[in-house]
Amino acid sequence: MPALLRSILKKYSNTVLLSIRVEKVDKKSKILLRSCCQKKNKQGGKKMSIRAYVLNTGGTLGMVGKPLRPAKSADELLEGIKIPQGITLTLEDFPLRQDSTNINHRDRVEMGRLVQANYDSHDAFILLHGTDSLSETCAFLSMSLNISLQKPLFVIGAQVSKGKAGSDVPMQIANSLRVAKAFVRNEVVGVYTVCVGAVLDGSRVRKRNDSDFNAFHTPGRYPIAQAWPHVLIMPNARKLDVRRSVLGLNLEDRFETDVVTIKVTADTPPYVLTSLIAYGEIKGVIIECMGAGNIPNRKWGSGEKATSWIHAIQMATEAGVHVGILSPFEDGRVNLDRYELGAEAKRAGALSLESLTPAMADAKFRMAIARHPKNPDRIQKFLSTDLVGELLPGVEDEEGDE
Repeated sequence: MPALLRSILKKYSNTVLLSIRVEKVDKKSKILLRSCCQKKNKQGGKKMSIRAYVLNTGGTLGMVGKPLRPAKSADELLEGIKIPQGITLTLEDFPLRQDSTNINHRDRVEMGRLVQANYDSHDAFILLHGTDSLSETCAFLSMSLNISLQKPLFVIGAQVSKGKAGSDVPMQIANSLRVAKAFVRNEVVGVYTVCVGAVLDGSRVRKRNDSDFNAFHTPGRYPIAQAWPHVLIMPNARKLDVRRSVLGLNLEDRFETDVVTIKVTADTPPYVLTSLIAYGEIKGVIIECMGAGNIPNRKWGSGEKATSWIHAIQMATEAGVHVGILSPFEDGRVNLDRYELGAEAKRAGALSLESLTPAMADAKFRMAIARHPKNPDRIQKFLSTDLVGELLPGVEDEEGDE
């Protein structure tokens, strides 16, 4: 057996073996090997190399010249930027390069399709993007590609355009490529952004500063990695699932377009919602609540026309419009059973958006409605299921507080 084992290990010397199991078959020893077919980092003294697909979508990072204009091509944008060794780039320009404020979910579906078209021939993907809606793109791609994405994808932006002194563009691109190579080598997958060296989970990323280089963070979630002189990968990084990877990349392109978000206080008139219901086109409403899920129940107006937000939610539900309740806090959790005002909203038909960030709540709620347009229970189950790390971990046990 040792001689047989040595011969097999020699045969697979440039492959990482995940397990070796010995079985008896007809009184003869049989060795079964399982491998993810990942090549060792070094083969014959040569370092690992990867292919990265770079898509230029516009934004400050994609601007050049004075006054600022969208770069003519990704090639012009990357001119003069140091590319780490061992990385071969495929550069492509998104048909509509613009300020990221104008990017909508239809554009994000097209970005996903470009990733899907280049998925089998590349190891990592980098989208050059504006910062103003970077969180929305990260959330949408995290949810539309979900667990079928078994390679690393980065959506990155910059605060200062390439041509200005002190620009963060070279650092952002170079760090993203360095991290991409490290992630491929260590089998880390999923959607991320890179911000001043911190690698952040795309399913929970939020922009918190307009001018500071440290513009993004992930409430309730530590960075996945750090782009230090040596890339440091944390234990909470999402790892390759070999069984999922063989099924290929699946793009979920169904989402409800007619969804709005409203911030509600006791001074917000309920007719904001009832007018939308009367218009007849709206399919979903996200309401940013107070506290853990509280919606004001004080009546607005006087006489026969007096109404409340609770009544408006009930009217929406009866009209087939789904209402989701969003926490106002960065690391908040919605609990519609904790206070009476939340319980009233729940009885009126409101659904909990759990601990989702605003960007992820928008993307996931739209996809949930598209999947189950007439089934609120299925929508709630979809919202409450953690798919790619978008929900905060842990369970709040309140029974002991009674």
